[in-house]
Amino acid sequence: MYQEEPKIKEAEIIVPEETEQEKHKGIFSEKILFFILAILIGMAVKTEAVKKITIGFDDYLMKFERRDFDLNRMQDEQIQKMIKEQELQNNEVENQN
Repeated sequence: MYQEEPKIKEAEIIVPEETEQEKHKGIFSEKILFFILAILIGMAVKTEAVKKITIGFDDYLMKFERRDFDLNRMQDEQIQKMIKEQELQNNEVENQN
């Protein structure tokens, strides 16, 4: 006679529970990895920023090129234009009265 082999219909998986010490080690190692990642990202950002940002402690090392415009002169010209416009407006108001 033929006998059927017993089949396992449902299996129960027993996972050992983590102890408090193992949980603490896991959290501690996650914090360490996060800290190391933050340091590496910070170094990468600083390296890229040094290439692109020129404002800071080393400003005295920058070479200043010749400027083709004078801000003080431009400001004086704008003031003169505003004074002329104001005089024209005053004249128009006086002529209307």
